[in-house]
Amino acid sequence: MEMLVTKFSHGKYRNEGDLFNEPISSQNVKLMGEMIALQALRTVKKYDMKVADRLYIGLIKDLHHMSEIDYIVSDGYDVAQTAICFLYQFAGRKVSEIYGKDRKGKEISIKLACYREVDNELMRYRRKMEKTSYIDFTSYKALPMDPVNCFEHEQTDYSKYDELLDALHITELELAILNCYMNGMRQSEVCAELNIGRGTINHRKASIRLRYYSLYGMY
Repeated sequence: MEMLVTKFSHGKYRNEGDLFNEPISSQNVKLMGEMIALQALRTVKKYDMKVADRLYIGLIKDLHHMSEIDYIVSDGYDVAQTAICFLYQFAGRKVSEIYGKDRKGKEISIKLACYREVDNELMRYRRKMEKTSYIDFTSYKALPMDPVNCFEHEQTDYSKYDELLDALHITELELAILNCYMNGMRQSEVCAELNIGRGTINHRKASIRLRYYSLYGMY
């Protein structure tokens, strides 16, 4: 992501830390929303959402070509627009500031609230696509190289993940914790992002692990 932030900011930001450390403004909110959308899609496409991989590839293509005349953005950019519109409400504030409280009464940051808004948009998109049959004639062979996975297509059985979540009765907080770890966060970063203690995180992880063992045995 650092390479993309540097490229699309024309060198203004070295990495995401530099970008998100600034207050939200009309000058940076577009890039912030795009980076949040990319990270959300990159995470989701690994374990959920049959359409997430297509949206992710489309968004990468949009970011490289949307400045070209007559270029038409893909559905993937709708995800970025969702993040951009959400963040723009908080112009002048930093994404690390408190947004409010979740259903559990826990305080969450503006950035985490934005990720959840994007997740909700992806769920709506997924339900829509489940009701729609389509043939995709798009060829992605000429797309720019993805600095992380070079557009490797991952064949994932998403139904198994859905069944696993249902069987384990994953709560909203537990799913948020899992998402943070899937984003590559360390425990200290998860604590800061979700505003919870290490004990809560360890307890939730242990609870998930025990439920898994009781259903499927040791792995």
